[in-house]
Amino acid sequence: MNTKLVEGYGGVPASPHSSPHPSAGRAQPAQTVGRAALLLRLIASSHARNLRLVDIAAMASLDKSTAQRLLHRLVLERLLARDPVRGYRLGPLLYELGLAALPETNLRELSQSALHELAHATGDMVFLVMRSGFETVCMNRIAGNYPIQTMTRTEGDRHPLGVGAGGLAILASLHDADVELALNAVAPRLPTYQLTTDVLRDAVAATRANGGLAVDEGSAALDVTAIGRTLHDRTRSPVAAVFVASISHRMGKSRQVQICRQLVACVDTIERVMAGGGATV
Repeated sequence: MNTKLVEGYGGVPASPHSSPHPSAGRAQPAQTVGRAALLLRLIASSHARNLRLVDIAAMASLDKSTAQRLLHRLVLERLLARDPVRGYRLGPLLYELGLAALPETNLRELSQSALHELAHATGDMVFLVMRSGFETVCMNRIAGNYPIQTMTRTEGDRHPLGVGAGGLAILASLHDADVELALNAVAPRLPTYQLTTDVLRDAVAATRANGGLAVDEGSAALDVTAIGRTLHDRTRSPVAAVFVASISHRMGKSRQVQICRQLVACVDTIERVMAGGGATV
């Protein structure tokens, strides 16, 4: 595939007629909005939360002056905040806008009861992740009662689509062409997780052969095994996933079978609630 993608963020292919340099010429309003959204996602994905201007410009394939203008405007609008020591971080306006959006994107609320039941039944940590372009974002994390809990993610963490049991389950639910598009997008980030696109293709095939149940052994965290399943909305689009994670020696084959049954029941329950409760994502 010859389509050029920018670091897997946003998933917008470059126009074949556009300049090879993203900053060349005068940006159109829609392009400016896309670049601003890209910068927000880049900063949200930075676990260290200390990206500098030069880092952001390089990751977004923008020249420094263009990146600086966009970042300055985002800071003025309170979509970003700038710390002299820690660099750029998400700003307070994003939190305020998120509060206003909650009634329309209430999957976290609608799934809460079923996730608690799953955590209680398994004793292990249960996660809800949502698809966001070519990434997943952790929306909820509920601990079980087993003494050792796997804190592999916290709310707000973002990972490339295909990484971890939740991301793999969602990736495997896509059409083949969309899988390839996603793999091309996330490829530059996979070495961080000691993964390759070929490994993920094999994992997608295994997940599909397993009835859509994704088993991940160690890509998100060492000595952690997780099992995930996709959540579909009312149009049957894969929008999120639930996964159960535990220390690997607790996840023998027989227990994996049990976890799979409990996970399927949980996802079925959430999808029924979504269908009746008006969740839109």
